[in-house]
Amino acid sequence: MAGRRSRKSPRRAPAFVSRRATLWTLASGGLIVLCIGALFGYQAVKARSALQLAATQAQQLQSQVSAGDVKTARTTLSKLESSTGNAESHTSGVLWNAGAHAPFFGHNVEAVQTISRVLHELSRTGLKPIVDAADSIDTQAFSPSDGKVDVKAIADIAPALSVADRSLTSGMRQLEDVNAADLIGPLQGPVSDLKSKLAKAQRAASSGATAAKVMPTMLGATGSRSYLLVFQNLAESRSTGGIAGAYAVVKAEDGKVSLSKQGTGSSFGYFDQPVVSLTKDEKNLYSNLMASYWADANFTPDFARSGEIYRAMYAERSDQEVDGVISVDPVALSYILKATGPIKLGNDAELTSKNAVEVLLNKIYLATGDNLSQDTFFADAASRVFDAVSSGKADPQTLLSALVKSSRENRVLVWSHDKTEQAVLSDTRVGGTLASDSGATPHVGIYLNDATATKLEYYLDHKSSMHTDVCSSGDVQTIQTTTVLRSTVPKGGKGLPDSVTGPSKDGKQGIMRLNVRVYAPYGGRIDEVTVNDDPQTIQSARHERRNVTVVPVRLEPGQTVTVRTDLVTGKGQPDDPILTTTPTVNPTRNNVAVASACRR
Repeated sequence: MAGRRSRKSPRRAPAFVSRRATLWTLASGGLIVLCIGALFGYQAVKARSALQLAATQAQQLQSQVSAGDVKTARTTLSKLESSTGNAESHTSGVLWNAGAHAPFFGHNVEAVQTISRVLHELSRTGLKPIVDAADSIDTQAFSPSDGKVDVKAIADIAPALSVADRSLTSGMRQLEDVNAADLIGPLQGPVSDLKSKLAKAQRAASSGATAAKVMPTMLGATGSRSYLLVFQNLAESRSTGGIAGAYAVVKAEDGKVSLSKQGTGSSFGYFDQPVVSLTKDEKNLYSNLMASYWADANFTPDFARSGEIYRAMYAERSDQEVDGVISVDPVALSYILKATGPIKLGNDAELTSKNAVEVLLNKIYLATGDNLSQDTFFADAASRVFDAVSSGKADPQTLLSALVKSSRENRVLVWSHDKTEQAVLSDTRVGGTLASDSGATPHVGIYLNDATATKLEYYLDHKSSMHTDVCSSGDVQTIQTTTVLRSTVPKGGKGLPDSVTGPSKDGKQGIMRLNVRVYAPYGGRIDEVTVNDDPQTIQSARHERRNVTVVPVRLEPGQTVTVRTDLVTGKGQPDDPILTTTPTVNPTRNNVAVASACRR
């Protein structure tokens, strides 16, 4: 019988050998992880040092460019490019790319990578044209001297400002998804600060590029121009600030600017028919008075529309056409007076940055008790400030800062009858155009209009704020707004003349009556309105395809009224909502963005 061949079992390694191999594998892996961690940490420290150095160099560069120190600025730019290049090299490659996809801390790695890359791109492409033109780009290029602005110098620096604007805008877009609040503690502050500074630089570059694009032609580089300059009286509220109590005509030719005519708003009176055809929405919200009474032309928050109406009214009364409309208010004048210094008035009094608002909006009424005298006084004061600026008396840097601050508060507004120029202006703050469909960005507006022809809003403390709550399906956000209105009118209107309290019984007792109009985002709606926590009936209206409600407010001397609204955005609006409000006597930023509920 044939026997079976037995199989020999393989030898097994002793248990201690197997354990030793496992331990060796783990130890080797751990060593590799430690080495990678050490290398990663080393590169991170190097990147951090490079970025800190770059931040210092960027500040130096800004000062040197402002001073026109081209030689030093070019050296600093070279160093900045080297620093940002080092930061980018230390945060790129396989190791960092892998880290960007790691759980928990990957978004921190990606944020540092993005920042390093953006800064290096800006140092190479966005800032070089600015430095090359630094000897031309000083604040005096945009400021008058002996009544003339150098329009050729402005045109020459336009290409450099345009390149800087495009580069900074591109950089800001790349940083949109970098949320400082989501990063680890040590990164939150620096990243938030960097985004804030880049945003400020981008706004400055954008404003400069826009100004350089339209200023030469608007200042008469290709032919004589004329503009209606209106002065908004904030003591009687209108959506864009206040009624246009006084006006002047500004002539511009080859950069030389001068005042040719002045007058008061009351001289226009009523028009038998609206001077422009109003839309159904405009009639419903603001009535025919918007286009048939000078003081009501800015019932609407859309300054581009107000500009058309002012121009048409002036043409009908004077038989002369202007090329555009410019608006300023007393708060803006007070900022400008910081650049010019005190201005002597006709009665030997001084108008200063500290007393301008009080003198122009209140003291003149108390002294004369006469609206016409106030308008005349206002026009005279404004012309003296204009003369000081156009003569070159104003400090250029301070003047530029004053104009920037005024535009951020929506106190300087410009409309051009030229369609090409207006297309550029409409995308800027100074354009004052009412936002309609802005894509992913929801806009909310809260606007005030005096309802009883008083000048009591000099005594109005006003603050509007907004926050987001929930982001729903379809990128729809819910938003809450709060508007606090407080009267500081003396009890019973004691001591105030009729020129302040107006013709109504309420006004004579110092009671303000305001219409607060709340504009929902494009495609959105208004769900709830309360006044001092009492629910109100929502009065539905529409303007530029935005839902609007009107909230009447009665404000007694010393009283505080709080208006709250619950709003819903349109679909596909996940970006930070922007709140625009009526400028009042309280200096405050306008067009303020708040954190999106869809970006948290």
